[in-house]
Amino acid sequence: MYQNDVPDERLLALLKEDDPDAFETIYHRYWRQLYAFVYQQVGGKEDASEIIQELMLSLWKNRMTSDILHLRSFLFIAARNQVNMHFRREINLKKYREYQLMQEVFESTDDIVTEKQLSEAIERALERLPEKTANIFRRNKLDDVSVKKIATEMGLSDRAVEYHLTKSMRAVRKHLQKFLHDN
Repeated sequence: MYQNDVPDERLLALLKEDDPDAFETIYHRYWRQLYAFVYQQVGGKEDASEIIQELMLSLWKNRMTSDILHLRSFLFIAARNQVNMHFRREINLKKYREYQLMQEVFESTDDIVTEKQLSEAIERALERLPEKTANIFRRNKLDDVSVKKIATEMGLSDRAVEYHLTKSMRAVRKHLQKFLHDN
């Protein structure tokens, strides 16, 4: 690892020459600032760490071919781009989870309903459930949060969370089947 007084331009030149110490110096020089920047946008420690790791891995993988002129600017623009990609993935994951849920609920239906109608029907079904049960359903089935994490966050056992999921799935399935027959 190099001293703090080595300029970014020199570190970039050394990085391009495949110098792992230059990479390590860049990593240590910018990690905290990048983490704070990303954390402020995504609000989660794990997500922020993962984004920074992806960014640094990309920097290392592309070290020989990249033409970075201003390291600090490059890193923060790349971090912003990684955050944007993270949010796009999250949106797609949420849509996929909703699709997966619908596949689970309507295993063999030929009825066609719009995504909006389906979301509204799910919300109506969840409104009839106790708040805790509905919240657990949303967190697990729509937001893809693990049973263990939900249990920890809510101060419940894994088994209690699974009970609420089973209860909510039954209620949502029943409501959605009725919804399909009425439409």
